[in-house]
Amino acid sequence: MTSADAGELPTAGPGEGLSPSQMQASLAAAKESRKRAELDAQLLANRIALLKQEEEKAWKKIEETRKRAHEIKDLRSQNEQKFAAKEEFYKNKWDSIKAAQGQNHDHREKSRAVREAARNGLMEARHSNAARSKQQSQQILLHKKEREAQERLANLERGDMIKQKKEEAKRRMEDERLAALERSRDDYDQRAAQEDLLRSRTEALVSNMEKEEMELIQRLQNTQTVQRNAYEELEAALGQSTQPGMASVRKPGIRVGAVGGKMPLETDEPRPAA
Repeated sequence: MTSADAGELPTAGPGEGLSPSQMQASLAAAKESRKRAELDAQLLANRIALLKQEEEKAWKKIEETRKRAHEIKDLRSQNEQKFAAKEEFYKNKWDSIKAAQGQNHDHREKSRAVREAARNGLMEARHSNAARSKQQSQQILLHKKEREAQERLANLERGDMIKQKKEEAKRRMEDERLAALERSRDDYDQRAAQEDLLRSRTEALVSNMEKEEMELIQRLQNTQTVQRNAYEELEAALGQSTQPGMASVRKPGIRVGAVGGKMPLETDEPRPAA
Protein backbone atom coordinates (compact mmCIF):
# COMPACT_ATOMS: atom_id res chain seq x y z
CA MET A 1 0.00 0.00 0.00
CA THR A 2 1.44 3.40 -1.01
CA SER A 3 1.53 6.57 1.07
CA ALA A 4 -1.22 8.11 -1.08
CA ASP A 5 -3.43 5.13 -0.41
CA ALA A 6 -2.69 5.43 3.30
CA GLY A 7 -3.75 9.13 3.32
CA GLU A 8 -7.13 8.27 1.89
CA LEU A 9 -8.02 5.88 4.77
CA PRO A 10 -10.98 7.12 6.91
CA THR A 11 -10.10 8.49 10.41
CA ALA A 12 -11.41 6.70 13.48
CA GLY A 13 -14.48 8.21 15.24
CA PRO A 14 -14.59 9.26 18.93
CA GLY A 15 -16.09 5.94 20.00
CA GLU A 16 -14.14 3.65 17.67
CA GLY A 17 -11.56 1.53 19.34
CA LEU A 18 -13.28 1.85 22.80
CA SER A 19 -15.16 -0.82 24.68
CA PRO A 20 -18.73 -0.14 25.77
CA SER A 21 -17.64 0.37 29.39
CA GLN A 22 -15.02 2.88 28.33
CA MET A 23 -17.55 4.75 26.19
CA GLN A 24 -19.99 4.84 29.11
CA ALA A 25 -17.26 6.18 31.44
CA SER A 26 -16.27 8.86 28.91
CA LEU A 27 -19.91 9.94 28.52
CA ALA A 28 -20.34 10.12 32.31
CA ALA A 29 -17.18 12.22 32.60
CA ALA A 30 -18.47 14.61 29.93
CA LYS A 31 -21.79 15.00 31.76
CA GLU A 32 -19.98 15.65 35.02
CA SER A 33 -17.85 18.35 33.38
CA ARG A 34 -20.96 19.99 31.95
CA LYS A 35 -22.68 19.96 35.36
CA ARG A 36 -19.64 21.53 37.01
CA ALA A 37 -19.56 24.26 34.36
CA GLU A 38 -23.30 24.94 34.88
CA LEU A 39 -22.80 25.13 38.68
CA ASP A 40 -19.91 27.56 38.27
CA ALA A 41 -22.04 29.70 35.92
CA GLN A 42 -24.90 29.74 38.48
CA LEU A 43 -22.54 30.77 41.30
CA LEU A 44 -21.15 33.52 39.11
CA ALA A 45 -24.67 34.75 38.30
CA ASN A 46 -25.47 34.87 42.04
CA ARG A 47 -22.37 36.95 42.70
CA ILE A 48 -23.26 39.39 39.96
CA ALA A 49 -26.82 39.78 41.31
CA LEU A 50 -25.54 40.46 44.84
CA LEU A 51 -23.08 43.05 43.58
CA LYS A 52 -25.85 44.81 41.68
CA GLN A 53 -27.98 44.85 44.83
CA GLU A 54 -25.14 46.42 46.80
CA GLU A 55 -24.67 49.07 44.14
CA GLU A 56 -28.41 49.90 44.21
CA LYS A 57 -28.34 50.19 48.02
CA ALA A 58 -25.36 52.53 47.84
CA TRP A 59 -27.13 54.79 45.30
CA LYS A 60 -30.29 54.83 47.44
CA LYS A 61 -28.26 56.02 50.43
CA ILE A 62 -26.63 58.70 48.29
CA GLU A 63 -30.03 59.99 47.10
CA GLU A 64 -31.38 60.02 50.67
CA THR A 65 -28.35 62.01 51.86
CA ARG A 66 -28.75 64.56 49.06
CA LYS A 67 -32.46 64.89 49.77
CA ARG A 68 -31.79 65.50 53.49
CA ALA A 69 -29.15 68.16 52.71
CA HIS A 70 -31.64 69.93 50.38
CA GLU A 71 -34.33 69.88 53.09
CA ILE A 72 -31.90 71.39 55.61
CA LYS A 73 -31.05 74.20 53.18
CA ASP A 74 -34.77 74.93 52.58
CA LEU A 75 -35.48 75.01 56.33
CA ARG A 76 -32.56 77.37 56.95
CA SER A 77 -33.81 79.70 54.20
CA GLN A 78 -37.32 79.72 55.68
CA ASN A 79 -35.97 80.58 59.15
CA GLU A 80 -33.92 83.44 57.72
CA GLN A 81 -36.97 84.83 55.93
CA LYS A 82 -39.06 84.64 59.13
CA PHE A 83 -36.35 86.42 61.09
CA ALA A 84 -36.10 89.19 58.48
CA ALA A 85 -39.89 89.66 58.50
CA LYS A 86 -39.92 89.88 62.29
CA GLU A 87 -37.12 92.44 62.32
CA GLU A 88 -39.00 94.54 59.73
CA PHE A 89 -42.17 94.36 61.83
CA TYR A 90 -40.41 95.60 64.97
CA LYS A 91 -38.64 98.35 63.01
CA ASN A 92 -41.96 99.63 61.64
CA LYS A 93 -43.48 99.48 65.11
CA TRP A 94 -40.62 101.47 66.59
CA ASP A 95 -40.90 104.06 63.80
CA SER A 96 -44.63 104.49 64.54
CA ILE A 97 -43.87 104.94 68.25
CA LYS A 98 -41.28 107.61 67.49
CA ALA A 99 -43.77 109.38 65.21
CA ALA A 100 -46.39 109.34 67.98
CA GLN A 101 -43.86 110.74 70.43
CA GLY A 102 -43.08 113.55 67.98
CA GLN A 103 -46.78 114.39 67.70
CA ASN A 104 -47.13 114.47 71.49
CA HIS A 105 -44.19 116.84 71.68
CA ASP A 106 -45.85 119.14 69.15
CA HIS A 107 -49.07 119.10 71.19
CA ARG A 108 -47.15 120.00 74.35
CA GLU A 109 -45.47 122.89 72.59
CA LYS A 110 -48.80 124.17 71.34
CA SER A 111 -50.32 123.89 74.82
CA ARG A 112 -47.40 125.78 76.29
CA ALA A 113 -47.87 128.52 73.70
CA VAL A 114 -51.56 128.76 74.58
CA ARG A 115 -50.74 129.04 78.27
CA GLU A 116 -48.20 131.75 77.60
CA ALA A 117 -50.70 133.61 75.45
CA ALA A 118 -53.29 133.28 78.21
CA ARG A 119 -50.88 134.60 80.81
CA ASN A 120 -49.93 137.50 78.55
CA GLY A 121 -53.57 138.28 77.91
CA LEU A 122 -54.26 138.15 81.63
CA MET A 123 -51.45 140.61 82.36
CA GLU A 124 -52.64 142.92 79.65
CA ALA A 125 -56.16 142.74 81.06
CA ARG A 126 -54.88 143.59 84.51
CA HIS A 127 -53.00 146.63 83.25
CA SER A 128 -56.03 147.77 81.28
CA ASN A 129 -58.32 147.32 84.29
CA ALA A 130 -55.91 149.27 86.53
CA ALA A 131 -56.09 152.20 84.12
CA ARG A 132 -59.86 152.04 84.04
CA SER A 133 -60.40 151.13 87.69
CA LYS A 134 -62.70 154.09 88.18
CA GLN A 135 -65.24 152.74 85.80
CA GLN A 136 -67.36 150.09 87.49
CA SER A 137 -68.47 148.51 84.32
CA GLN A 138 -64.92 148.13 83.24
CA GLN A 139 -63.97 146.63 86.61
CA ILE A 140 -66.78 144.12 86.34
CA LEU A 141 -65.66 143.28 82.84
CA LEU A 142 -62.09 143.00 84.07
CA HIS A 143 -63.08 140.62 86.85
CA LYS A 144 -65.07 138.60 84.40
CA LYS A 145 -62.12 138.35 82.04
CA GLU A 146 -59.82 137.43 84.88
CA ARG A 147 -62.25 134.76 86.03
CA GLU A 148 -62.57 133.40 82.51
CA ALA A 149 -58.81 133.51 82.04
CA GLN A 150 -58.32 131.67 85.30
CA GLU A 151 -60.88 129.12 84.28
CA ARG A 152 -59.14 128.67 80.96
CA LEU A 153 -55.80 128.40 82.75
CA ALA A 154 -57.25 125.86 85.18
CA ASN A 155 -58.73 123.95 82.27
CA LEU A 156 -55.41 124.02 80.50
CA GLU A 157 -53.63 122.84 83.63
CA ARG A 158 -56.16 120.07 84.11
CA GLY A 159 -55.75 119.17 80.44
CA ASP A 160 -51.98 119.16 80.85
CA MET A 161 -52.29 116.98 83.93
CA ILE A 162 -54.54 114.54 82.06
CA LYS A 163 -52.15 114.51 79.11
CA GLN A 164 -49.22 114.00 81.46
CA LYS A 165 -50.98 111.03 83.04
CA LYS A 166 -51.76 109.63 79.62
CA GLU A 167 -48.14 110.09 78.55
CA GLU A 168 -46.97 108.38 81.71
CA ALA A 169 -49.35 105.52 80.98
CA LYS A 170 -48.02 105.37 77.43
CA ARG A 171 -44.45 105.35 78.71
CA ARG A 172 -45.28 102.51 81.06
CA MET A 173 -46.90 100.61 78.19
CA GLU A 174 -43.85 101.32 76.03
CA ASP A 175 -41.52 100.12 78.79
CA GLU A 176 -43.58 96.95 79.14
CA ARG A 177 -43.57 96.47 75.37
CA LEU A 178 -39.79 96.94 75.20
CA ALA A 179 -39.35 94.48 78.07
CA ALA A 180 -41.56 91.98 76.22
CA LEU A 181 -39.54 92.62 73.06
CA GLU A 182 -36.31 91.99 74.97
CA ARG A 183 -37.74 88.75 76.36
CA SER A 184 -38.80 87.78 72.84
CA ARG A 185 -35.28 88.48 71.55
CA ASP A 186 -33.77 86.42 74.37
CA ASP A 187 -36.13 83.57 73.47
CA TYR A 188 -35.15 83.98 69.84
CA ASP A 189 -31.44 83.87 70.71
CA GLN A 190 -31.99 80.65 72.66
CA ARG A 191 -33.94 79.12 69.78
CA ALA A 192 -31.32 80.27 67.28
CA ALA A 193 -28.57 78.69 69.43
CA GLN A 194 -30.58 75.46 69.58
CA GLU A 195 -31.07 75.53 65.81
CA ASP A 196 -27.32 76.09 65.32
CA LEU A 197 -26.60 73.11 67.60
CA LEU A 198 -29.04 70.93 65.65
CA ARG A 199 -27.55 72.16 62.37
CA SER A 200 -24.02 71.32 63.57
CA ARG A 201 -25.13 67.85 64.60
CA THR A 202 -26.89 67.31 61.29
CA GLU A 203 -23.84 68.52 59.32
CA ALA A 204 -21.63 66.16 61.36
CA LEU A 205 -24.04 63.31 60.58
CA VAL A 206 -24.01 64.21 56.87
CA SER A 207 -20.19 64.30 56.94
CA ASN A 208 -20.05 60.86 58.55
CA MET A 209 -22.54 59.53 56.02
CA GLU A 210 -20.45 60.93 53.16
CA LYS A 211 -17.35 59.23 54.59
CA GLU A 212 -19.27 55.97 54.93
CA GLU A 213 -20.51 56.40 51.37
CA MET A 214 -16.95 56.78 50.05
CA GLU A 215 -15.84 53.74 52.02
CA LEU A 216 -18.72 51.67 50.60
CA ILE A 217 -17.90 52.81 47.07
CA GLN A 218 -14.24 51.87 47.61
CA ARG A 219 -15.28 48.50 49.00
CA LEU A 220 -17.56 47.93 46.04
CA GLN A 221 -14.73 48.80 43.63
CA ASN A 222 -12.44 46.40 45.50
CA THR A 223 -15.14 43.76 45.24
CA GLN A 224 -15.40 44.34 41.50
CA THR A 225 -11.63 43.86 41.26
CA VAL A 226 -11.94 40.61 43.18
CA GLN A 227 -14.81 39.66 40.87
CA ARG A 228 -12.64 40.23 37.79
CA ASN A 229 -9.90 38.11 39.33
CA ALA A 230 -12.46 35.40 40.04
CA TYR A 231 -13.60 35.59 36.41
CA GLU A 232 -10.02 35.13 35.27
CA GLU A 233 -9.50 32.20 37.65
CA LEU A 234 -12.75 30.63 36.48
CA GLU A 235 -11.86 31.07 32.82
CA ALA A 236 -8.43 29.57 33.49
CA ALA A 237 -10.01 26.66 35.31
CA LEU A 238 -12.52 26.07 32.53
CA GLY A 239 -9.77 26.30 29.90
CA GLN A 240 -7.61 23.74 31.70
CA SER A 241 -10.51 21.34 32.27
CA THR A 242 -10.95 20.92 28.50
CA GLN A 243 -7.35 19.68 27.93
CA PRO A 244 -6.85 15.96 27.10
CA GLY A 245 -6.39 13.76 30.11
CA MET A 246 -7.75 16.42 32.51
CA ALA A 247 -11.48 15.92 31.98
CA SER A 248 -11.93 13.87 35.16
CA VAL A 249 -10.17 16.38 37.47
CA ARG A 250 -12.07 19.47 38.69
CA LYS A 251 -9.98 22.62 39.05
CA PRO A 252 -10.26 24.90 42.13
CA GLY A 253 -13.37 27.14 42.05
CA ILE A 254 -14.62 30.20 43.97
CA ARG A 255 -17.84 30.29 45.90
CA VAL A 256 -19.56 33.54 46.91
CA GLY A 257 -20.40 33.46 50.60
CA ALA A 258 -21.21 37.14 51.13
CA VAL A 259 -21.46 40.26 49.04
CA GLY A 260 -18.02 41.43 48.08
CA GLY A 261 -16.32 38.38 49.73
CA LYS A 262 -14.96 34.97 48.66
CA MET A 263 -15.29 31.58 50.31
CA PRO A 264 -12.13 29.46 50.64
CA LEU A 265 -11.03 27.62 47.51
CA GLU A 266 -12.63 24.24 47.24
CA THR A 267 -11.05 21.42 45.22
CA ASP A 268 -13.36 18.78 43.83
CA GLU A 269 -11.19 15.72 44.32
CA PRO A 270 -12.60 12.24 43.87
CA ARG A 271 -14.60 11.33 46.95
CA PRO A 272 -15.23 7.81 48.20
CA ALA A 273 -18.65 6.45 47.45
CA ALA A 274 -21.10 6.44 50.32
